[in-house]
Amino acid sequence: MKRLKADLLQFFHCKAYVCAMSLVALCCYGYTIAHPSIGMDDTAIGLYFQEGVAPFVGRWSFFVAENVFHMHIGDFAPWMTELLGVLILMFSITIWCVLWKRICEPRMVLPVWAYCFPACIFLSCPLISEVFVFYLHNGVCTAYGLTALSLLCLTESLSVNRSKRQRIADIVWASLLLTVALGFYESFSVVFVMGGVMAFFLLRRLYGRTGQAGDHQTVYRTKILLWMRNGFLVGASSLLLRMLILSVLNAVYNLNRLDIYNVRYRHLFGDNFLKEGELIMNLKRFWVMYYVNGIVYLPITVLVAAFAFIGIYSLYHGVRKRELILVLCSFSMVLLPILMSIVEGMPTRYRSGQYVPLVGAFAVLLLFIELFQRRRASSIYRILSAASFVFLAVLIYNQCADMNKWFYLDHMKYQNASEVMKQVAHDLEEEHDISKPIVFGGAYRVPYSISKDAYCSFSSLQYRWICYLTDPIDPYLKEKYYAPNGRGYVFTEMPIVSLLQWGVTAFDGTSEQLIQFMEMHGHSFRCVKDPAVLEEAEQIRQNMPGYPENGYIRELEDYILVNLESL
Repeated sequence: MKRLKADLLQFFHCKAYVCAMSLVALCCYGYTIAHPSIGMDDTAIGLYFQEGVAPFVGRWSFFVAENVFHMHIGDFAPWMTELLGVLILMFSITIWCVLWKRICEPRMVLPVWAYCFPACIFLSCPLISEVFVFYLHNGVCTAYGLTALSLLCLTESLSVNRSKRQRIADIVWASLLLTVALGFYESFSVVFVMGGVMAFFLLRRLYGRTGQAGDHQTVYRTKILLWMRNGFLVGASSLLLRMLILSVLNAVYNLNRLDIYNVRYRHLFGDNFLKEGELIMNLKRFWVMYYVNGIVYLPITVLVAAFAFIGIYSLYHGVRKRELILVLCSFSMVLLPILMSIVEGMPTRYRSGQYVPLVGAFAVLLLFIELFQRRRASSIYRILSAASFVFLAVLIYNQCADMNKWFYLDHMKYQNASEVMKQVAHDLEEEHDISKPIVFGGAYRVPYSISKDAYCSFSSLQYRWICYLTDPIDPYLKEKYYAPNGRGYVFTEMPIVSLLQWGVTAFDGTSEQLIQFMEMHGHSFRCVKDPAVLEEAEQIRQNMPGYPENGYIRELEDYILVNLESL
């Protein structure tokens, strides 16, 4: 702990690092902190933390913090939640920098200020906006730090200066930390393995110290099978502990009663694991989301470029050092997310792509290592260094601008949703008997004028390139990403989804979440929950005009039906 504190203080005492991170954080997250909005999950806090839906789907850490330690994280506090989330994320990224610095030193000593570039690339990755709009950000800010700490403990278990008892303790701590991280978001299993490959099979192989026990510097063991064994022990132990914790919570809180909700337990080997057609389609969609969309979506562009750089870097040093393991590492980094998509039985959503910022940051770290290795070489390298600084500064600026754009869009979505529901509440209160329960139906879509940045026009050059890359595989594949309103090809996920569309049938097939949304804005209504009535209402709704046309509300004998369908 003392060593970790000393390592962290090195970064926090570096003015260049602190100032750069603070400026990037302000540019990326300042708008969303200053403009809080109510979105998906914000209306369902009670379901997650009181009813137990969070551990029911496998995400137990927040539930335990709320119900066992009484931390009151279930209280809706948007401004404070966003600010603390950003501060925790900055702290977590710094722990990743500590991990990389420990592995490389003393053979490759980067000045602390140089780490601000990979850290800022990490912090400003626009894909984080896809998950940051959820309440408590699904815990990813904290889970990043816990995963890095787990890898630090795993690293210490490989030190030749540690006793057997200390190495066992290191593995136990690594397992516990990773277990809690997985309790926030199961996608950190990929982050752990990806981070392990980066640390142990690339940095350690290229720059890690070798020597004898008793040296004043930390010396790590060199046997690859030993690294793999310890990593497997930590990963397997964490998965088993996760299953055990969820079983205990299920027994104590009777979570099986929640199977009435339309939620899915996140685990390996899902329902589609053995369905050949589904597996092939998942792979195709993974290809589109995490490679083809690099044509139009900046974080995926950076991901593809980072994978390419890491691959070339590993190939160059692998051939030069005659170490095949370096080449295999770069291939494994590309394959890991694909394998995760296969075993889960579903394509990995952008809000679960927590490895994406990590890959971009690691590629920048390798670039800086290469530049500092050759800083005394010919003038060509000085020119390349200057060009690299300019390129990274431009990239960070563009990532900040992109992140800001998506947060602005999210706030505009909220403003639109609140205006629509304010009008609906007014019409209900003025013209109808609101003692009757309400049924909401139809898919309300975010207006194109708000979400147009999430679309790629069918007439654009980018779309033609998308066709070139997808048509040879499946000419109909790209059609799965066409917008329902026919406006174009959609390359993001959350920016085009309205809370009003989600809330119509969220969780239990009722409109309870929309009722909660209206209550948060001062309007009180009751919700119909009878499945027979809901089915009848859906049949009636199909012949009704949608919002805001006349007749979008129909008062029936026992309930009021509101059709939110929009183009």
